[in-house]
Amino acid sequence: MAQGVRWLMGPDPPDDPRVAELCELVLRLLPTDRRGALPAALGADPLDQALSGLRALAEPLAAARRAPGDLNERLEGLMDVIVALVGFDYAKKAPVSDGNDLIDGMAAGLNMLGEELASSTVSKTYVASVIESMLDLLVVADRDSGIRSVNQAACDLSGYAREELVGRPLDLVFPGLSAGALIDEGGARDERVCLRKDGRTVAVSFLASVMRTDGGQIHGVVCVARDLTESKRAEEERWRLREAVHRQTILVEELSTPIIPIIDGIVVVPLVGTLDEERLSRMTASLLEALSARAACTVILDITGVRTVDQRAVHGLTRSVGSARLLGARVLLSGIRPDVARALVEIGADLDGVATFGSLQGGIVHALRGAAANGRRGPGVRSG
Repeated sequence: MAQGVRWLMGPDPPDDPRVAELCELVLRLLPTDRRGALPAALGADPLDQALSGLRALAEPLAAARRAPGDLNERLEGLMDVIVALVGFDYAKKAPVSDGNDLIDGMAAGLNMLGEELASSTVSKTYVASVIESMLDLLVVADRDSGIRSVNQAACDLSGYAREELVGRPLDLVFPGLSAGALIDEGGARDERVCLRKDGRTVAVSFLASVMRTDGGQIHGVVCVARDLTESKRAEEERWRLREAVHRQTILVEELSTPIIPIIDGIVVVPLVGTLDEERLSRMTASLLEALSARAACTVILDITGVRTVDQRAVHGLTRSVGSARLLGARVLLSGIRPDVARALVEIGADLDGVATFGSLQGGIVHALRGAAANGRRGPGVRSG
């Protein structure tokens, strides 16, 4: 040791014994394998050489003191990432240094796990956003603690705040229902009522499903309900409209082909609007029924109110005329306007034996004269 001190202090040590003691302490603190790394001399001053030894000692000591703090900090960083992964937050990353030690390997592994989970798993925040944006009520309940969670639609429909629902039994919202009963029955699908906080009831479409883990363990029951108020109102409105249309259809059918008696044996059938195939078929059926019931011998078909006479209308009128003739009735056609006459000629309508008149009045006068000539007088009709 004395030789080492002399080497450290140089050939001319100072008279102050404290310098010699300082050099001796430096050599004692330095590891044996590092003593050979000291510089041979930094100058004639022994203090310079002592300081050189202290600097060589201070660097590893400082690093040793820093190591536990850095280790704890890096371990805390790993723990933060683990907590984030458990909470479905896959964006947090662990820092990886250039040391390539065990902690760096763990950090790299956690980062890779987060990336894998982010690519294959829907985050909790995303799922919560989807549930909160639903328009349908959603309630999760279990057998023991009742309602566990609800979405905003459940609060809006029931009128309760979220904290007023959580922990309460399911029949607070759905009278007569319990989570235990739904679990035992394996779920439900029906229509029922949701009881609001203000005492009003709302008709809802209700669906309950048992919630299970991958291993089959029951976690609770998920209830989804949709407000049927608007759909019920719309359905009632549709029924009212359907009934109104039905009544109007019957009325139109009754008014579309009225059979108007003039005198015994003479009836007038005024036609108005458009003559389509269905309407002409109904008119023919009504006409034949009236001829049979009234024993009429003369029918006046008045087309004054018909907008247009096309080929289909002419064919329909021809069939009606033929059907009436088969029952022995004489058919007159009134209300022939110039455009209608031209259309009948162009179409080539077969109206042989059918007397035509420009007005209903002319047809009625002709029919009354024929009746008078046959000995049938109506009120106010004179013979001769």
